[in-house]
Amino acid sequence: MARNARYRGMSLGTRMLLFSSVFLLALPWLGYRYMDEMKDFLLKGQEDAQALAARAIASVLNGRAEMFYPVDDPAALAIDESALFVYPLEEPKQVDGYPGDWGVLLQQAKRFAGESAIFDKTGDAGDKASFELLLGEYGQYIYALLRVSDLSVVYRNPQYRRLDHSDHVRLELMAQDGKKYRYILLTEGQGRVSVYEMNADWVTPATGKPVYAITGVWREKKDGYDLEIKIPTAWMSSQPRLMISVADVNSPVERGIESIIATLVQENHDTLNRLLVRSAELDQILRSLGASDAGICVVDRYRRIRGLYGGEGNGSDICSQKDTVAPVLVSDALRGKQSVVRHYNSENESLIIAAHPVYANDDLIGAVLVEKNSSEILALQQESLLKVLYATFLVFLAALITMLMFSAWLAYRLRRLQRETASAIDKDGRIVSEHIVAEQSSADELGQLSRDITGLLSRLRRYIGFLESMPRTLRHEILNPVNTISMSLQKMESGNIDQSLIQSARRASQQLEVIVQGLTEAAHIEDAVTQDEYHRFDFAELVTEYVNNSRLKHGKDRVRYSGPASQVFVVGSDLRIAQLLDKLKDNALDFSDASTEVVFELKVQDQVVLLSVSNHGPAVSQDVLDNLFISMISSRDPKGEKPHLGIGLYIANRIAQQHGGSLKMTNLDNNQGVKVSLLLPIAS
Repeated sequence: MARNARYRGMSLGTRMLLFSSVFLLALPWLGYRYMDEMKDFLLKGQEDAQALAARAIASVLNGRAEMFYPVDDPAALAIDESALFVYPLEEPKQVDGYPGDWGVLLQQAKRFAGESAIFDKTGDAGDKASFELLLGEYGQYIYALLRVSDLSVVYRNPQYRRLDHSDHVRLELMAQDGKKYRYILLTEGQGRVSVYEMNADWVTPATGKPVYAITGVWREKKDGYDLEIKIPTAWMSSQPRLMISVADVNSPVERGIESIIATLVQENHDTLNRLLVRSAELDQILRSLGASDAGICVVDRYRRIRGLYGGEGNGSDICSQKDTVAPVLVSDALRGKQSVVRHYNSENESLIIAAHPVYANDDLIGAVLVEKNSSEILALQQESLLKVLYATFLVFLAALITMLMFSAWLAYRLRRLQRETASAIDKDGRIVSEHIVAEQSSADELGQLSRDITGLLSRLRRYIGFLESMPRTLRHEILNPVNTISMSLQKMESGNIDQSLIQSARRASQQLEVIVQGLTEAAHIEDAVTQDEYHRFDFAELVTEYVNNSRLKHGKDRVRYSGPASQVFVVGSDLRIAQLLDKLKDNALDFSDASTEVVFELKVQDQVVLLSVSNHGPAVSQDVLDNLFISMISSRDPKGEKPHLGIGLYIANRIAQQHGGSLKMTNLDNNQGVKVSLLLPIAS
């Protein structure tokens, strides 16, 4: 009791509980500190994330010039900047002349007035016509809505053969064959318009037959008229071009054209406007890459929106349905630089906008803009703070219960292992059981400890067995020569002195000398092998010479060598290796049949040298094989009067280990003999 009280203190479970509680109690404070800095961290993280997202989208679009319709002729900059934007429609339009079904897109209509006039007789006097144009695409058709401002609408008089004597709308488009076609749209009143293909003078029709593929409906209003048109996209080239002009006739009597307002200015009236149609493939790419809470805009080099996805509810105007974005937002990207900026919407909410350029080869063809409202971060910060508080309490409670259960379970396992280990050795120090059952099959550290204790007890039991067997072995080996000497002395005392008695006593004395020499050699082998000087020598040459000398001593039919004669080098003491070979040879000769030979075989494989010594004779049981290299363990039936203490193989094993090698003894495949294998590392 006094001894146990001396080591009394907190248990392992209590220490674990107290130690962990300190860290668990620090969780709320750490959580508060963490959330206090979360805002800037999240904002910076969002900026980096959006920059990476913009870069990723730009990487996908790099080289996809067909989605941006780059300018064929860099000199035609003004023409390309005047391109007409075609908005993608979610459903086909009802061509009835009423603009109501165009919805919010009506705000994006582009206005053309006097500055776009290609013909004007009125000069500064009089009211010029103007119009607003809105284009959309769905399926196989392009829809156009013209909202014309004209205080005097003059309809067609069927008595006039010429088709330019009334207010009308002109269409010029580039067809698939590369030719330019002209069509005039006019009417005798509200309703469906008549469409004719025209000659270059816009006075007479080319064929005189109406064109039914192009349809339109005219609706008059108080300050002019609205015209809704549907044009087949199959009529246009792969890079569609279209120019729309509105001709104004003010006098129903004279019926002369006063002005023509076109979608191209006067100096470019011989060319056609390029149609910018948002690519369905580009929209599909953005849908697959984007998220609904982030807005993605893809613009070309002239800041015109070519792709748009997401951004609902951000309150931003950069990714709206407008055909172009503000220059300042994409200026860096269109100069080839990536940028991340903060932008504030009408509700003073911070928007993070990342922009990245898009290239086709070395030409900059556009930019990608990714925006997201940072107000979600503030809401996330507050929500996360509450979650941290709730989670901390739950984690603390769960961890406390878990640690209590774990510490109790761990303490139970330790106590069980301690009890069984303590009971394995009795109070006198004898090993009662060398196998520990507790935790033997566990895969954790306690299981490994249990298996290590089992191995330790097993080795200790073998060593104790060695100590217990040593007196019997010595007694057996020493008594024989002692008895011989004693009998010889008794006969000599009786007066019977002859030469045979003296020789018997001398042989017994030599046996005692061999025993003492063997014991001394075994006792000093540990120190001796560590004091040897090592050098690089030819192991094959040493074995060859050793076997040749053995053949001279024991006969050519008793020892044989198989293997290379030289050029197999190892590092070590050649004298100590020769001593090892002596032990292996003597052991093989003692166990072999007199009519058989002992074979030394040398092989080199995988940077190690393998020397096997085989003899034909009785097989050895597995229990004996496992213990033959333990000091003073011998299993041989002695032949002759030479004592056998089992020291030879023990010394050989220590020499092999000191040289970085190992010894292994096995029975031959036919169980008609034994083979001892020596493995040594080859010198580099």
